Amino acid sequence: MTQILIVEDNGDYAGDMAEFLRELDHEVAIATSASEMWAALTRTPTAVVVLDLGLPDEDGFNVIPRMRQLYPGIGLLVLTGRAAFDNRILGLRLGADHYLTKPIKFSELAAHIEALDRRVRAPEAAPSAAAAPSKWTLKVSARQLELSGAVIDLTEKECNFLHLLTINTRPVPRQVIVAGMGGEDPDASRRVDMLVYRLRKKARTGLGQDLPLRSAYGEGYSLSAGFNIL
Repeated sequence: MTQILIVEDNGDYAGDMAEFLRELDHEVAIATSASEMWAALTRTPTAVVVLDLGLPDEDGFNVIPRMRQLYPGIGLLVLTGRAAFDNRILGLRLGADHYLTKPIKFSELAAHIEALDRRVRAPEAAPSAAAAPSKWTLKVSARQLELSGAVIDLTEKECNFLHLLTINTRPVPRQVIVAGMGGEDPDASRRVDMLVYRLRKKARTGLGQDLPLRSAYGEGYSLSAGFNIL
């Protein structure tokens, strides 16, 4: 059972979605605006938020980073009619875990919610990497990575890749990284593999330590240590 908050200004659509999810034994609450959503989050335990971007009082793209800051442990799934490629990339880069577009079959939506809930709950069993002081520093404007006084220069794509991982608390899906490197290019996936290989080698050679980069099959990439960002 997953505790779900649907944020959708179309009451009929939200009601149909909630009814379907409740039949699967999930607990579901509905908010029809951003203000209702913020109020609901303070009083209702929530594991996953299903967020429509076209809210009457606040654009969903503004909601995403604020929710990531205030509720980093909640899974965030965007469900919207904004299907443009750039919108999908923006939503994921701002911190959404999944970005789905309407129309969608509720059975597919439920599968995404359940998968996201499993992923959100999993880190609870392990100690948080952020609990220890970070020795790694990513200097975004200078495109440099520093460890204990040693510094290596990064390419623009290497820096963007690491920055994307540092601002997300959960693994970044591979398709997001591929899209950021030119998702329509059939060689993009291979170039991600090469980028990761070069980064690992560069860190080991220039910093004398393995890059704390973790790859999880089917989930994407994440960092296993905290990074400072300058």
